[in-house]
Amino acid sequence: MRLFEASHVFKHDWATVSLANWRKYPNDKTPHVRHVETLNQEVDEATGILKTERLIMVKQNVPTLVRKIFGGDTSYVLEYSEVDPAKQTLVMQSQNMTFSNLLSVGEHITYMPDPENPAHTIFTQSAQLKASAALYRLANKVEDMCWNRFKDNAHVGKQGLEQVVFKILAERQAMAMTMPSIAE
Repeated sequence: MRLFEASHVFKHDWATVSLANWRKYPNDKTPHVRHVETLNQEVDEATGILKTERLIMVKQNVPTLVRKIFGGDTSYVLEYSEVDPAKQTLVMQSQNMTFSNLLSVGEHITYMPDPENPAHTIFTQSAQLKASAALYRLANKVEDMCWNRFKDNAHVGKQGLEQVVFKILAERQAMAMTMPSIAE
């Protein structure tokens, strides 16, 4: 089993970063994410918490041998998320559905305001990658390969989110310039 952990401080407020999360795909920084389908979305009337379930289609650039063993390079990930506007938290958990009997990848992500600087957002990410005993001698190599791929994807994912944040900020600025001043 391999564990992956990362954290990052986005120098943008939580509302902007959490909005960018929902607009992250498609993105030229993360071409491996081919499609995102919202399966269920509901707001808890008592708490205001938005609960979402999404199915994510991912196409990885994998070695030919892996494609032959697994029968392809497209996989599906099930993601559950909760946005708590009162606490300003976005918590996401995901689990691969494709070939999970051979390789299990579970991920946990949290976005929350930085307590030291509320104008910034703290991003934390952890993942557990575990190859099945059925892979026997290859288990460690498969876990290592997947861990490295996960690390690379996490890095470009943060870049992609930053790109979307800047797009949102540009949209806000353009909107502010086109709207008549309230003071007039």
